[in-house]
Amino acid sequence: MKLHHLRLIGIGPFAGTVEIDLAALGASGMFLLEGPTGSGKSTILDAIVYALYGQVAGDTSPARIRSHFAPPQQASVVDLVFETGSGIYRVRRSPEYQRPKLRGSGTTKEQAKAVLWRISSPQALPEVIADVAGGGGGVDVVATRIDEVAREIERAIGLTREQFTQTVLLPQNEFARFLRADTKDRQQVLQRVFGTEIYAAVEKELEEQRRQAKRDVDAARQTLATALARFTEAAAVEDEPAAQLADHADALRLDTLAEGADGILTAATAQEAEAVTAAQTARAAEKTAREAADAARAARTRIQRRRDLDELAARLEREAPAAVAATAALQADETARPVVDLLRRRDRAATQATRAAEALTDAMTAARAAHPHLVGLLEQPEAAAQLATAAEEATAAAGALAELAELETALPAREQKLTARREALATAQQALADLTDQLAARPAQRTDLLAQQEQAREQAGQLPSAQHALQEAQQTQQNLSALAAQETATATARDTAAATLETARELAETEADLRRRRFAGIAAELAGGLEPQQPCPVCGGTEHPSPAEPGPDAVSPEQVEAAEQQRRRAETAQAAAQQDLALAEQKTADLRERTASITAEDAAAAVTAAQQQVTAATTARQRTAELEQQLTAHDEETARLSATRERDALAVEREDTAITATQDALTADRARITEARGEDATITARRTAHTATARTATVLREALREREDATERAAELEQETAEALATSGLITAEAARAAALADTERTRLRQQTQARAVDEQRLADGLAEDGIADTDASDTAAEQAEQAVHAAAAALEQASARAREAGAVSARRTARAERTRAARTLLTEATAQVRRVSEEAGVIVRVADLATGRSADGDRVQLSTYVLMWRLDAVIDAANERLALFSGSELELMRDTGARGARRTGLDLLILDRRTDCTRVPETLSGGETFFVSLALALGLADIVMGEAGGVQMETLFIDEGFGSLDPETLETVVREIGRLAQSGRTIGVVSHVGDMKSQIAEQIHVRRGEDDRSTVTITA
Repeated sequence: MKLHHLRLIGIGPFAGTVEIDLAALGASGMFLLEGPTGSGKSTILDAIVYALYGQVAGDTSPARIRSHFAPPQQASVVDLVFETGSGIYRVRRSPEYQRPKLRGSGTTKEQAKAVLWRISSPQALPEVIADVAGGGGGVDVVATRIDEVAREIERAIGLTREQFTQTVLLPQNEFARFLRADTKDRQQVLQRVFGTEIYAAVEKELEEQRRQAKRDVDAARQTLATALARFTEAAAVEDEPAAQLADHADALRLDTLAEGADGILTAATAQEAEAVTAAQTARAAEKTAREAADAARAARTRIQRRRDLDELAARLEREAPAAVAATAALQADETARPVVDLLRRRDRAATQATRAAEALTDAMTAARAAHPHLVGLLEQPEAAAQLATAAEEATAAAGALAELAELETALPAREQKLTARREALATAQQALADLTDQLAARPAQRTDLLAQQEQAREQAGQLPSAQHALQEAQQTQQNLSALAAQETATATARDTAAATLETARELAETEADLRRRRFAGIAAELAGGLEPQQPCPVCGGTEHPSPAEPGPDAVSPEQVEAAEQQRRRAETAQAAAQQDLALAEQKTADLRERTASITAEDAAAAVTAAQQQVTAATTARQRTAELEQQLTAHDEETARLSATRERDALAVEREDTAITATQDALTADRARITEARGEDATITARRTAHTATARTATVLREALREREDATERAAELEQETAEALATSGLITAEAARAAALADTERTRLRQQTQARAVDEQRLADGLAEDGIADTDASDTAAEQAEQAVHAAAAALEQASARAREAGAVSARRTARAERTRAARTLLTEATAQVRRVSEEAGVIVRVADLATGRSADGDRVQLSTYVLMWRLDAVIDAANERLALFSGSELELMRDTGARGARRTGLDLLILDRRTDCTRVPETLSGGETFFVSLALALGLADIVMGEAGGVQMETLFIDEGFGSLDPETLETVVREIGRLAQSGRTIGVVSHVGDMKSQIAEQIHVRRGEDDRSTVTITA
């Protein structure tokens, strides 16, 4: 990974825009990022991590990335151009922040944003970097959502934020994390750096296959147990044989299990065949008995049939005379019925003619008083036509008056409506006058609003300066709080330094005392190693007459060595405590310098005053916006009122004209009505008289027509009746009426005749049936037939019972045999599945155990750990080359092949101290030792990764602080080695405030804090 360009806008202590050309700085391979403590050096590294991952390098909140000096409306921006093996990218991020609302008072949250572009080619880099806003030419958008940007960048880089800050950018207090990490954390870093996740994936897949294989075996055995249970249940196997089969299945004696199951199936099949044969014999006997019973019932039925037919024949013969009489009566009725019908119709017509004549007389009587001229028309020839003409003329006269009648009826409502319109017109004219007065007063109101707005705008213009003053006052108050906490921390660090110093002195005195005591008793120690006839290491003699004896306070070499180790650890702790104290005192001095002589009360008063100014200006800004809205509303209302006045004036004028026209039309309609009604009181009365004349003429004409039609119909029916009597042969009407039957009697005789015909046909059909005519229907024959039926039924019942019993036995045995055969098939399949799954699982389990470190045949190391151990060994070898230079060959890294506590590590680190020939854990290293061991390890990791394809390419490395813990000679060695690495194509950024490094590194980024606490950046390249 390589960084090209970084742009900061409103980030940390940098209020404005900071441009850093990292590609130019890295041209020589190494540059220095220097500045006083607290000036903002680490902020630049935090910004790089924030651009890539949306979080800062350390454990602090990403909210601190935004500058307190940035204007409230300005967004903070980190813009980074970087290159990986998958391409050149530009990422732009802005953290969330609170900004003033555009309308009203208060603030609103501006959400965090992120955009990722891919740069089309290296040639487009200058154009893309110069495009401050982003999104111009030479780029393609990759992602615009924060989560999508995070996924794409992690995919392109190949490292998480935690891994990035352990291998590429090593921030303050995080430098030694990779050195001191446990196996799990170090494994995750190495996997991502070397791209060996595939081996962990293989382990996971094999482990899953092993678990799946076990599940498959368990499932197959469960299937076998289920199949066996179904088999023993289907075959109704007794408990003891069933238990034996279950034992065979549990022990996987599959062949023995198959033999036992086959024997049970053979027995069930034999029992099935025996039962089927017995059932067939019983069904044949039942069939013979049923045929005999059917024959007996048929014989009894024929005898009963002949006896029924004989009874029918006797009844028909008894009813023969009555049948002849009924036939004669029906024939006479057939002749008389048409004549009787004509007689009834003639009588009805005569009655209707009489009633029509009476109705005409009544109508003439009713019309004579009001319409005598119409009654007179009845005496004239063509009276009906003259009455029709009179009705039509009267109807036409009434219709001609219909429009005027409606007009006459509407006159009162029209006059009332006209009066209401005149009153409404007067009201509208008064409202128009009031509206004119209201418009005349509005210009003065607008002038007053403008004056208020100008006053509020002047006060609102003081808001930026008030907000700036509030931020400065709050920052001063925060610095005072931080100073109090830092003074407490400094006191604690001072106590700790004093305590560790005292401990180191005591342990040094203890070590010196032990060494003196050992030296005093060295003769006894040497005597303890003398052996008979062996030369003395002091005098060379082989005789040892009086060897010295150890005193009660003798000291062993092990005790001296232990005391030395305790003293070294105490000195290391004391050096670390002194370094912590120096850092704490520096932070305290910085905070005192920032707060000067300001008291907490002064700071609180300044904050209160500034808050009051901000509140007043904010309220004025809100009032300005409100007055602007009031002015707009005032102008809109004035325009609306003017338009309303014009519209109302036009409406009043139009209504006045319309009322005059309506009055003229009303006068004209009243004159037409007066002329048309004549002598009648109203048009309606005159129209009613015409309607009555038309109705009377119509009634008289209809009565005349009905009388003439009825008289003519009565004469016609009288003639038809006389002709029918003559044709029928009946002398008189009374004779015809006597021969005609009533409807109920006619129906009864017809039904009786039809029923007799049906019975006669039924008798003939019955005697024609096969065997009926020759059947003996005597009482003796009937009794014998009944006895034969009962005997055959009893025999059939016995045969059916035997057949049902045999069939049930056969069905049960057949069903059991079929269930047994089906269950045997399932058992065979389950057995085959157990064989196959067990064989397959054996291979999978052996391979999975080997890959996951469970196999007893290997050293119980997981495949992924084994690969990483191999790569870590290479990293250690590369790191030791530099560590030998840094430490003067006194320290050497090595991988821990043993165990710590109850766990195997595989990826844990140890340090071999050549000065004591002892191995040490990383936690025992001093501050300076920790720094250059961590640096050697980081550089070794970069060497190995750069030399491989497929891993993360780390072409840029940042080292933040730690150089102050080195003595001048070691510092020079480290810087020289870093410079040598830079010549191999890498870019290394060193972050430090150590003054000696300025003379050793030419390319530099200078960070300085001004008197207003704002920092600036200058570059020497």
